[in-house]
Amino acid sequence: MLVIVDTYPEIITLFNDMAGVFNIGLWEKYANGISNELPEKCKHDSSDYNFDTQVIPVITHTMENLIKLDMAHNSFVQATENICVRTKEVLGTELQADIIFYLGLCNGAGWVTRLNGKPTVLLGAEKIIELDWCSYENMTALIYHELGHIWHFGLNDISKQYSLPIVQLFCEGVAMYFEQLIVGDFRHYHQNKNGWLNWCKINKTALKSEFLRRVNENESTQDFFGDWCSYQGYSDTGYYIGCEFVKWLVKSYSFTETAKLEYDVVCKEFHNFAL
Repeated sequence: MLVIVDTYPEIITLFNDMAGVFNIGLWEKYANGISNELPEKCKHDSSDYNFDTQVIPVITHTMENLIKLDMAHNSFVQATENICVRTKEVLGTELQADIIFYLGLCNGAGWVTRLNGKPTVLLGAEKIIELDWCSYENMTALIYHELGHIWHFGLNDISKQYSLPIVQLFCEGVAMYFEQLIVGDFRHYHQNKNGWLNWCKINKTALKSEFLRRVNENESTQDFFGDWCSYQGYSDTGYYIGCEFVKWLVKSYSFTETAKLEYDVVCKEFHNFAL
């Protein structure tokens, strides 16, 4: 079953104790209260960031925007209220995971990992506020997307190869399609702001070709993933390409069969899709 863990009261207590100035020691004590594995996991994940210029300002922004934090928390409560029922209605089976609303170190608005041996969805309040995903609609989409990864990784250990560009694209595409399936709208993309979706549609052929070119020439595809990166001024276009790839695949396979595809098949199919 899905277990909902809400640390909003502990976040407020943490902020009161910090008195407006981030303190890593106090944060570690808070995170350790969630799981003794969490502090080191978060610190390791954020070790590539400049802590003073990229992490602390985002957390400080959260401390200074308690109205936004309250809005995000309320959306979390509403979004998770009937989530077990909704996912079982669509999937016909129950998912097994903990869903935790917490304060991270800019580890992501949503992060699928394992804590205490259990699949876990970590929802980082600081990143949710930074991205302005505080509404019920955005929170629901975010949670469903991360549950899509939980569902996918339970069927296929291809996630172990996530560092490979086509695998990352495929995994995000499966999660995005899962999100659309649960939301009930295959035109839905939670990234769609300021004309994002329309631009992606217009440039779909070019996006596919550029991604494939970079894969073939062993160039970085990071521009297609992450709110801190962009391709021609648009972030997260890899989510669009990936989802369109999955939509193309489900014409030949069921969604479950698609999710179970092995790496060699995924690569072959992506080349067919992109050309």
